[in-house]
Amino acid sequence: MHKGRINSTHSRDSDDPSGMTSSEKDLALADFRQETAILRKLRHPNICMLLAYSTTENFEVMISELMKCSLLDVFKANSLHNTHLTKRKQITYAQQLAQGMNYLHTCKPPIIHRDLKPANLLVDFSGMLKITDFGLAKIRPDPEIQENDQFLMTGETGSYRFMAPEVFRHEEYNETVDVYSYAMILYYLFSGKAPWCMDNGLVAVNKAALEGDRPFIPREWDSRLNHLLKQCWDENPRSRPPFRDILTTLSEFSQDVFKTRADSVAGTDDDATGCNCVIS
Repeated sequence: MHKGRINSTHSRDSDDPSGMTSSEKDLALADFRQETAILRKLRHPNICMLLAYSTTENFEVMISELMKCSLLDVFKANSLHNTHLTKRKQITYAQQLAQGMNYLHTCKPPIIHRDLKPANLLVDFSGMLKITDFGLAKIRPDPEIQENDQFLMTGETGSYRFMAPEVFRHEEYNETVDVYSYAMILYYLFSGKAPWCMDNGLVAVNKAALEGDRPFIPREWDSRLNHLLKQCWDENPRSRPPFRDILTTLSEFSQDVFKTRADSVAGTDDDATGCNCVIS
């Protein structure tokens, strides 16, 4: 017997107490079916696993593995308690997210998530980060086309604060939009603050897409981290690195960071700080 959480949606003709219109129900159902269709094919340690999917007359039900909290919960708890993720946790989460995204982008055909944000990144009870919410995910239209080619897909898809400029501008795009979103999450991980934290999401994406603005990088940050961020959120999608290269950079960065810390602080447990999440 396992404890779990059930995600479900009403079928189009059921008695839905949510007050959704018929068109809203259709859209929600389409997203739900899209998510299950993609999740059922995915198996990776950094992808939230679909355990079961069932349909009844009035409901379609999806059961996924139980997780502890979201990365957004972690950020909120740290803000509430005025604490920060340890350097080890920052780098570990960055690597785990990149590993999951590298898997998605190297699927055949590649899968574009299109809504990467802290709320869609879950942490399990062992501290493993996993990607979830594939309702907006898109299988790349033609897997035979070259990696850097772009496609006409739905504009303004995803969450404004983490949305790539070309998506907001309704331009053609490809999987590099996920790399841009990754950069914003990476910034959040290391700064402890959301990109453009003083602005709402719509103002933030306007600054990024129409003014070419990017979050301020503190001068004291490691130059390799600075360079990686600037590559990943580059205005030109073709200049953004694939996740396999991001993983290489993070591996080299982490080895140097932890070697330096081990030399200067021998015997310190850098993982002692938890996420302080409260799960009810």
